[in-house]
Amino acid sequence: MLIESLRAQRATFMWVCGTAVIVLGSLYLLGEVQLLPALIGIGAFVAVVVGRSVITHYLGREELPDTLKHSGELTNKEFRSVLVKAMTEPCIFVNPEGRVEVANEAARQNFRFRGEMPILSSVVRRPEMLGAVEDALSEKEPQDFAFVERGEYDRTYACVAAPVKTNSGLGVLITMEDLTAVKRAELARADFLANASHELRTPLTSLAGFIETMRGPAKDDREAWDHFLEIMEGQAERMRRLINDLLSLSRIELSEHRRPSTNADLAAVVSEVGAALLPVADGQQVKINITGQANGIEVMGVRDELAQVAQNLIDNAIKYSEPDDVVEVEVLTGLSQDEALEKAGRRMDGAAQFSITNSLGGAATKYAVLRVRDNGPGMDRKYLPRLSERFYRIDPGRGLKKGTGLGLAIVKHIMNRHRGAFLVESELGVGTAFGVLFPLSHEDKELSDLDQLLEERAFRKNVPKEATGS
Repeated sequence: MLIESLRAQRATFMWVCGTAVIVLGSLYLLGEVQLLPALIGIGAFVAVVVGRSVITHYLGREELPDTLKHSGELTNKEFRSVLVKAMTEPCIFVNPEGRVEVANEAARQNFRFRGEMPILSSVVRRPEMLGAVEDALSEKEPQDFAFVERGEYDRTYACVAAPVKTNSGLGVLITMEDLTAVKRAELARADFLANASHELRTPLTSLAGFIETMRGPAKDDREAWDHFLEIMEGQAERMRRLINDLLSLSRIELSEHRRPSTNADLAAVVSEVGAALLPVADGQQVKINITGQANGIEVMGVRDELAQVAQNLIDNAIKYSEPDDVVEVEVLTGLSQDEALEKAGRRMDGAAQFSITNSLGGAATKYAVLRVRDNGPGMDRKYLPRLSERFYRIDPGRGLKKGTGLGLAIVKHIMNRHRGAFLVESELGVGTAFGVLFPLSHEDKELSDLDQLLEERAFRKNVPKEATGS
């Protein structure tokens, strides 16, 4: 390696040349060598030392001479740039002048900045980071710090600001580790334990009571046994559904901040779910009427999660329908944002309307809509904001229906992950309609994350056309 070899040999050359000068000078003083040959020898060795020093001087600078650039070696600055850009997590190098010398794409998206060599304080508004950089420079020791990026989805970062010596002074390398998934896992685990212990207490108490009765007073009453076993089977089924829904909700919450990167056919999913729920509808003498395309509506989404949304909404509509009622299921596509919102949840005159969640992106995006309407008892306006709360029941009558109280909460979190919207409208004595919006997959293929889309739009809005080349 050229650079390493020259640097390693500098000390050796200087030592050899110094020894040669001393030897030649001593021989001249002793009369063993004539003056001219001694001067020529000393001059030659000095020239070698000076030449090597000049080369080494250039090697220590940020830029090498052209003759050395063609050797394939990287300069210090180039090496830092390659290293920072190779990091998958956000990473920034701040030069001794306090400017962002290089930042990888993850850091640029996170702090939403463009351009080259901006002042760090003009890009980052986090006092924790700015303070850590100052401490790293003053104490010359790595500084650990953390911060939470507030937004629609809070993101937690654990960071290190480490001083790095350069030829022009002391810089700082900032590395950030995204701990959002870890924090969400901790919260999900705590919520799971709290909710599971609360909701499972009732069926477990019921099962324990029946077992005690069957072992005691009803020990020989076979008729009572049959009745008790039927009730116990229902309680066990309730616990099974509850555990499945809690696990499903926990999984979705863990990945809620990551937008899906795959495509799925929404129309085909709805058709399959409708066919699978026909036996349930027939059991309650309810009809399911699906209108719209049977397939070919591609949205950016996870197929299993789309099926979960459709199943929860259609099953919920069947549950609150009366015999001979019809559950209307509509699948629409190619709608603008305003059209999609209108079709999803603004169609019942006099109905109370509420947006449970809305994570939609730009108005230019096209959307697909799934709308499910029943002709059940409907709900009063005051209950709508709480529909997606876990285990929430409007009244004892609705609470007697089969279910865990988690279905709409699951739908809400799935729609947040898919950067869609979830709306409801309801009128007492008329019925209830739930609508969800999914961005079509052919929109914004290169901008697979909503944050990146928002960043691009803000950049184009604030930067003059001449600067963007448009």
